[in-house]
Amino acid sequence: MIRLAYLVGATALAVVYYFAFGAGPSASEYLDDLEWWRPWGTAVRWLPFVELTALAREGLPGALVPLGLFWGPPLALFAGGFALFRKNAVAHAYLFFLALTMCVFVWYGYRAEQVWRFFEWRFAAVATSFTAIVSVIVFSPSLLRGLARHSRVLAWIAAAAAGLAIFVLSTEVTGTNSEMPFNISPWPIVTLVGFLLVGATIAAAHTSGGAAAWLQKRIGGVGGFVVGLAFAAAVGLAAGWIIFSEPRGWIAVAFIAGVYALVCMLFARRDPLEARRAGLYRFTAGALLLLAIFGSNRVASLLQRTARDQTALDLLVALEAYKKDRATYPDDLEELVPDYVPAVPRPAIGLIRDEDDRFAYSNYGDSYALEFASVLWVQCQYSPPYAFATADPEELAEEEAEAAAGPDAATEAWETPDVSAPREPTAEDLALAAKLAERGLEGSWSCPEEPPKLW
Repeated sequence: MIRLAYLVGATALAVVYYFAFGAGPSASEYLDDLEWWRPWGTAVRWLPFVELTALAREGLPGALVPLGLFWGPPLALFAGGFALFRKNAVAHAYLFFLALTMCVFVWYGYRAEQVWRFFEWRFAAVATSFTAIVSVIVFSPSLLRGLARHSRVLAWIAAAAAGLAIFVLSTEVTGTNSEMPFNISPWPIVTLVGFLLVGATIAAAHTSGGAAAWLQKRIGGVGGFVVGLAFAAAVGLAAGWIIFSEPRGWIAVAFIAGVYALVCMLFARRDPLEARRAGLYRFTAGALLLLAIFGSNRVASLLQRTARDQTALDLLVALEAYKKDRATYPDDLEELVPDYVPAVPRPAIGLIRDEDDRFAYSNYGDSYALEFASVLWVQCQYSPPYAFATADPEELAEEEAEAAAGPDAATEAWETPDVSAPREPTAEDLALAAKLAERGLEGSWSCPEEPPKLW
């Protein structure tokens, strides 16, 4: 009964934090009846806390005072619950989720209220989704082992369900939302930060720590520690290479994996058999997570290339054929049906079809833009060469005179130097141009081969 009351109380405190620290109503909304789910930002605006709010918004390090003050209760709640529930992995994960969520609410309520206000209910949904994913990944070894104690079949079903959820989110979530201003959506935070950054780093640590603990108990002595740390560094570097674009990121993940592995080896159970079993569960949970996260990202990249190099390519050819026959591009893609395409194709981003899985087309007269949204905030766009009208002879003469006077004169006349030199085409650019040329297209894609690494 005490444990149940503890969980209910922790949940109630999280609800209080949501309404107290959430982005409150604007000045014009104070007189309106707000929806029940809209927070009031009481702790941020309440007169006794105004000084704390001002201190928080001045920036670090002063902001650590109010942040630490309100981070204290959820962290203490988690620490007390961890001791109270002992080996209950589900309760540990749930309490960690609540504590992390409350800390996020405090941070954004004090330091980034405008973000919460802009995204409205979507921010809270994304924030709780992110903290839930991180909590499950953090406690995945103990959750997997706890399920296996009851039923190995149940454990494998749960692992398969988690992998499927990662796959669906990684291949479905794009950076656009037709209901949002500027079509910007916060949902890629779940896949970009929750999976590819935080999740993959934690999964690499689990993989490294589990393998290191198993190897240390298997080999024994100093040699076991050396082999375990070497393996952890190798896994960390490999995972870091996939996550980050620069070596310092690889080193950071390898360092985290190495420290975690050392802790796992130092605090492994004395019984060699039990220690190896615990290490095996930790390794399995981490390896399955890495496989699901990185594998799903590869599938998402493949779907993006298919949409760009196959689905869109037929549409681009149809647009050029239309212009050849009618001396202009269509105002709408539907004008291509049925003479040029049987139906307007749609880019397949993920397995679930929805209204946002479509090409966006804009006619610019002698040119156009064809776009589609991919995963991780990637927006792909194709444009053909723009046919400029013939310039006025007097303007051409002036330009030739400026060019003959030399670069210094031209710079002095305009008072701003030209620093927009084109970059050298990469091998990927050349390969993509060759693929377009095979179909008689001379334009260019603003669309990477795969979602870029953002760190």
